[in-house]
Amino acid sequence: MMFINLYIEALEIIRKYYNIGTHYFSNTEIIPIDGVIKPGMKDAVIETDDNGQERINRMNYEIVTLQSLRDKLRCKEIWVIGADRYRNPDEDLPADFENRREEHYKALKKPLNSEEFITSIKQVMYESLTKLDSGMPKNPKVRLSTKNNKGWITVSTSDPQPEPVNLIKLKAEIMKQWPMTNLLDILKESDLRLSFTDRFKTIAAHERLDRATIQKRLILTLYGLGTNTGLKRISAGNHGENYKDLLYIPPLYKKI
Repeated sequence: MMFINLYIEALEIIRKYYNIGTHYFSNTEIIPIDGVIKPGMKDAVIETDDNGQERINRMNYEIVTLQSLRDKLRCKEIWVIGADRYRNPDEDLPADFENRREEHYKALKKPLNSEEFITSIKQVMYESLTKLDSGMPKNPKVRLSTKNNKGWITVSTSDPQPEPVNLIKLKAEIMKQWPMTNLLDILKESDLRLSFTDRFKTIAAHERLDRATIQKRLILTLYGLGTNTGLKRISAGNHGENYKDLLYIPPLYKKI
């Protein structure tokens, strides 16, 4: 119950500073840290100013606190009264669970005795680890070595699997219907029909370029980034747009 109160206090602090644009919380505030902030994230939250005094970074604190709260809601260490997905975990059980416990356990194929259940899990883990321990040194695709005085496991790349028959047939049918048609042409044709590039709005105050130029640069940029071809390689094409022109597009049109 104690850590729930800590989260409530943390949320109250976050709400209090919601419309205040300060970088740090006031030194007079009592900010819940232990029990709310994970130990590994404290360095991101607690900073030291020029005077050597520890300060709580407000934005980082909000993010880390909400992430921690999300994790506890997901595993139901914390639940919300009246909620569905994040309800009290006791409500997840059928109302007649205690009366029909044996029937429910049988349906789940689990033993009624907890010790028996734990023992079976331990046995499975032991057998799996034993198999791993005995098989790994003999596996030709695995090499055990050391790196920086620590144990190191190197796994070779698996052989490529044969291409599915249906995929081969699908590619052949597409090639038959639209021979010599590349993805960029399809993207351009889709925009001519649907005008999806009109949905991209600039974050700038206004647009200086004409819409036709923006449309072309957006399509080239989407193609370059979406296919991992890269903007430099795309800019080498015979379309009249250079690398700097394309590089200018993503930051301005990152929202739809």
